[in-house]
Amino acid sequence: MIQKLILNVVVLSFLFGCGSSFEFTELPIGGNIEAIDKAGNPVSFKSMQEPVLLVFFGYTYCPDFCPNTLAKIKTAIEPLTNEEKTKFKVVFISVDPVRDSPETTTKYVRFYLEQSIGLSFSQSTTNQILKQYAAYVEKTEDGQSFDHSTYIYVLDRNRKTRKLIKSTDSKEVITKSIQLLSGNSVESK
Repeated sequence: MIQKLILNVVVLSFLFGCGSSFEFTELPIGGNIEAIDKAGNPVSFKSMQEPVLLVFFGYTYCPDFCPNTLAKIKTAIEPLTNEEKTKFKVVFISVDPVRDSPETTTKYVRFYLEQSIGLSFSQSTTNQILKQYAAYVEKTEDGQSFDHSTYIYVLDRNRKTRKLIKSTDSKEVITKSIQLLSGNSVESK
């Protein structure tokens, strides 16, 4: 089942613009989340004010991808105007709910980016969200680390997934995605 989901994400990424193209197509994965976090607080992407959400999965003990992605997003937003910086939010969803609390994940991502939030849910809710996003996560043999998807899911103001950004894409892809989607100039396809 997991292999089929991974294959679907790879095929969708290829077909719907994971590269440097700026075509935005509504993808059949991801989207809004309505759930209760581990602290008992309701979470809904639709209640967030920003027109663009950059969603990705990780964990605070991650040795490489997560800090590198947050650093890349931080450099990607440097050329944005102050107003453009209010048009997006980074949403970091923990794949390690045993060790990561909502407070820990938010503190972790805000170390890099003020306009971010960290989320941690129960294991069953996390599994449902991973399935909804067709995200891959597997605990490594040491039991302390996770192999996980490295996509940034770009959601529009209607909380539809409009683009998948690969970890190998340039920071300019992130910058341009925020600018284009937050400007209302992109219509759904």
